[in-house]
Amino acid sequence: MGNAKISIIIPSFDGYRGGNVPKLLDDLKRQSLRDFELHIVKGIKPNGKARNEGVRRTSGEDIVFIDDDVRLGDEFVIENLIKALRTDEGIGIAGTSRLLPPDANEFQKRASMELPRSIFPVVKNMSETDMATHDCMAIRRQVYESVGGENERLVRGTDPDLRYRIRKNGFKVVVIPDTWIYHPLPNNVNSLIQKGFKNGIGAAWVFRNFPELAYETPEGNVRNFVPKRNFIYRAVRGLMRILLALITFKFILLMYQLAYACGYICGLFKSGEEIEEITF
Repeated sequence: MGNAKISIIIPSFDGYRGGNVPKLLDDLKRQSLRDFELHIVKGIKPNGKARNEGVRRTSGEDIVFIDDDVRLGDEFVIENLIKALRTDEGIGIAGTSRLLPPDANEFQKRASMELPRSIFPVVKNMSETDMATHDCMAIRRQVYESVGGENERLVRGTDPDLRYRIRKNGFKVVVIPDTWIYHPLPNNVNSLIQKGFKNGIGAAWVFRNFPELAYETPEGNVRNFVPKRNFIYRAVRGLMRILLALITFKFILLMYQLAYACGYICGLFKSGEEIEEITF
């Protein structure tokens, strides 16, 4: 795989994330590919700005972003991501599948069956998909810089924004076979409602201040992908999701959608500083 340096960047405001960062570092120590530099970006928000700062502070030809609340699935995650980038120059973003942690409680297991995009099963063939995220993804520095890096103004929505610009520049966004991370879901009703409310606030703020950056986030593959929808379409769809959750007895999804709707309404009237305070 050559001697080119790899930069692993972990944005983490406090460098600890409730004890998960030390565990993630242990995961990295066990990786089959260990020829990398590691930089934890502390005390910088939002995450887009933190990631850009991490890129500026490192020099690797290949960049791997990992969020501070995930765990790596096995010892081959970094090797698989980098190998994919170096094998196919048409890949812009190489991402991982997303699973629940093995110690997930019953609430989280139920939530994973009701909440869209919460998990993405391990694939056996490379899949061009919208499910590659900053949870854990690799990108060549040259490609990252050519599309302008992360949008530092966004307090939410950096994933769809970067994916859109990568595809617009002719690159693929893929999930790599047999490569996964563990990402936790809210572990009780209160944390679920808080997450839905924060996500709703953030989505409203983006739509109010940067409507051109309010992209769709579909599940699965990207064939016939429509990147944007107007406000009326999104509002009607939100109401239909609430109704569907109610009549199908998906009460975890219903609670999340209601919290999201309340947050969205709230976010239409709050300043950027207020939203940043709430969402971090």
